[in-house]
Amino acid sequence: MEFNVKGITFKLEELTTIKLSEIPTQTVSRAHYFHLLPSNKKAVLLLRAGDFVETAFVDKYIGKGLESIYQLEIINEDDLNFYKSKWASLKNARTQKDQFLIRDEIMGQLAQDFWASKEKSFLSFVIACFEEFYIYPPKVLDKYQEVSMILYTRALLISSVSCAVSLSNNYVDYHFIKDFYNTSFIMDFGLIEFGTFNFMMSMACESERNKPGSGLLLLENKGRSKIEIQAYKEHPNVSYRAVSEYKSLFTYPEVLENIKMHHEKYDGSGFPNGYYYTAMSDTETLLTFCDYMIPFEEHIFSKGDGHQILSQYFEKIKLIDDEHKLPVNRLITNWESVMAWAIKDIEVAS
Repeated sequence: MEFNVKGITFKLEELTTIKLSEIPTQTVSRAHYFHLLPSNKKAVLLLRAGDFVETAFVDKYIGKGLESIYQLEIINEDDLNFYKSKWASLKNARTQKDQFLIRDEIMGQLAQDFWASKEKSFLSFVIACFEEFYIYPPKVLDKYQEVSMILYTRALLISSVSCAVSLSNNYVDYHFIKDFYNTSFIMDFGLIEFGTFNFMMSMACESERNKPGSGLLLLENKGRSKIEIQAYKEHPNVSYRAVSEYKSLFTYPEVLENIKMHHEKYDGSGFPNGYYYTAMSDTETLLTFCDYMIPFEEHIFSKGDGHQILSQYFEKIKLIDDEHKLPVNRLITNWESVMAWAIKDIEVAS
């Protein structure tokens, strides 16, 4: 029997039981969790893979007399533990040579898991990064999930991708990667501060991602209010101000300055300040690359989505209209080179 529950398709035999007391809390969910009605003909979704698991979630259903629920497993625990162990090794690396060796191991495994293979979920890497690097208080996650699941899942993906993009461009310092992860996670928080991340705002963001410079034009052509247009244009600055209170948690707080630049363009046609490429640092172009890689859509984690994220999303960057306006050509070349090296290494080993 096949179920389709809020975009999640599965068969009854794919579900396994898990005790509520065994579900990790205060972290990102490793599986989709369901309650089956007595007839086993209807499944009720309790929590999705990728959602943040509050302790209150477990307490709520234990309070209702449930000892266990059903899960549709998405990640492989061995994969998760591999990435967590490599982040720990990078943190403890004492020489640059050791850092690069660990970088090669991580990128090689990423290529094997998500570039060459179409079987695994990127969620294992997302959770490893979240549990290693995330620094913000619960209210940040709560705000994301309350206002927009599009922005919440996108924050999870962009921040994780930012770690891989950093490594592929020879940024191997653990503390920089941690800071860059948290910078990427909150760079669109200003869209939430607007009050409501509505459908039209989402359309403008996705339009901008596909054709640099078109987001503001779309809002203007649709007759949106000056307040909404200004909120869209200023969201990099608003995001920066929102994160400024957490500067003390960063080793390199200057990395946060990158947020203000992630919509600037090569030719000065970007926003909010119209800076040219010559005014942008290398790390600012890294953030732009990550931003344009991940679409503005709610992501439902599933087995096989890793290939979609690391390979298919990357390929679409090269198809962006007016892609030459983005200061990312060098990053595209580096990403392809690292993946080609990793895949070749996999083929030789096999």
